[in-house]
Amino acid sequence: MTDLKHLFFSLGLEQLDLSEKEKNIINAFNEQSTPRFNDICHQRQDKQPLALLLGYMTQQHHIVSSRWIEQQNDYHQMQSVFHSTVGAEHASKFLNQDADEYILITLLWLFVQGANKIDYSYANEQAETLLAHLNEETKQAKDSKEDEQLRQRLLQAFYQGKKATQQSLFTKLKRMLKLSQ
Repeated sequence: MTDLKHLFFSLGLEQLDLSEKEKNIINAFNEQSTPRFNDICHQRQDKQPLALLLGYMTQQHHIVSSRWIEQQNDYHQMQSVFHSTVGAEHASKFLNQDADEYILITLLWLFVQGANKIDYSYANEQAETLLAHLNEETKQAKDSKEDEQLRQRLLQAFYQGKKATQQSLFTKLKRMLKLSQ
């Protein structure tokens, strides 16, 4: 049995700068996803959990991304109703809660990509895709300061995952050297 929370923490998830709200979303994701991930690990015992986690997170990212794209028309219609009924000032207070989930699933996915030594350019491309989707919803100008901060945050998660597996390799080499002495 592989607990997702333990697997993420073994990669250094706690070193990412996460708010309490984000930690709660991730904990809920872990609780919801652990049974399915355990099934996958049981069915594919020939694969390492980290490789299976990459596949699982790729699937989860695809689900969240597709749902985001599909719901944009509904979101814009709802915004239009709010604008016409409560005015622009109050309508702007309505935030799409799915954005937080989309960002965090992408962050976890890039984190796992780094741990699996996936190419940086792919991670950067996916961060840019997320920003494009978020900007499409809000109709904001591209390349804002907030966009760059989010892109950097996503890529920091990628590098944290990469760093975790490099440290693991270093630890393994260190143990091997101690055993040979």
